Amino acid sequence: MFKPNMAYLFLMAVLFLVTACSSNQAEAPAPSSELPTTAVTDYNSTAENVFSLYEGEDMSTEDKVTNILAQLEGMDWTEYNRLSNGKTLETLELLYTHQSLIKPEHYRSLFLATTNLDGASAEQYAAIVGELFTKDMEGVVQTLADLSDDANRQSVISSIAYQLGYQDVSQVKQELDQWQTKKALNDHEKNVIASLIAALNHP
Repeated sequence: MFKPNMAYLFLMAVLFLVTACSSNQAEAPAPSSELPTTAVTDYNSTAENVFSLYEGEDMSTEDKVTNILAQLEGMDWTEYNRLSNGKTLETLELLYTHQSLIKPEHYRSLFLATTNLDGASAEQYAAIVGELFTKDMEGVVQTLADLSDDANRQSVISSIAYQLGYQDVSQVKQELDQWQTKKALNDHEKNVIASLIAALNHP
């Protein structure tokens, strides 16, 4: 009687261990299956964040553009160009093509994304902010006036002036003069207009 009981207990112990090991192996992949989600959402820079949005396939073009616009502040376009394998111009062209989606709440983010723009990308950026200025002069001037970084503000003003330079500059300056006489501008806003006229005078 004693030996069969021991054999039975031994067999049960072995079966228990085998079942436990199998259960652990089945559950093992669970933690690793969560890693991709963390990797996708944890970015170290604006460039990485914007590029992930640009490459995203699980959202509409409208949502992609809107999300990119909200994340542009602090963009370094040299870093973005490196990360994206040269997609800076394509990304800016996407924003230009869908500029109707650029709302006043996006202006600040867009205006704080001028670092290391050059060549064709600088021209594409100028096209975006220049046409934005033409469509919403008041909103653009107010946002520029509120920027604390004077160098950044001047960079955007220069880009706007570059784009406006394709028009009749004398007429543009006349329209600016007429516009500001009809508005109750504060000193910062007046400075933006004065800087823009100066940039038009010295392209």
